[in-house]
Amino acid sequence: MQPDVEWHVSFRLPDLPVDKAVYHGHDEVRRLWAAFRSGWAKLTVTLEEVVDAREDFVVVRTRFVGRGSASGIEVDRTIFYVFEIAAGKLKRLRPFDTEAEALEAAGLSE
Repeated sequence: MQPDVEWHVSFRLPDLPVDKAVYHGHDEVRRLWAAFRSGWAKLTVTLEEVVDAREDFVVVRTRFVGRGSASGIEVDRTIFYVFEIAAGKLKRLRPFDTEAEALEAAGLSE
């Protein structure tokens, strides 16, 4: 990851601030992932497809299947991510609900 990485969240969890949707830098992203992992009794993230890949970005379809640790709520959700790359490292990660939204964000809309 780039030192100034920008990580946009796709899930709202009780341990995360409601008004914070973007995390910046290594330390904030580490704290985000620690809180994210603690929110799940069980979680599987599967890379289902690399939709498009270029030198400076990758668009992927992922599937999250899990159960909340406190709520017990089952989740089965598909999320499209745009990974923006600079100098071979992650610069920005953004989630989208649809492939069309992700491709548009990556500048590939038709």
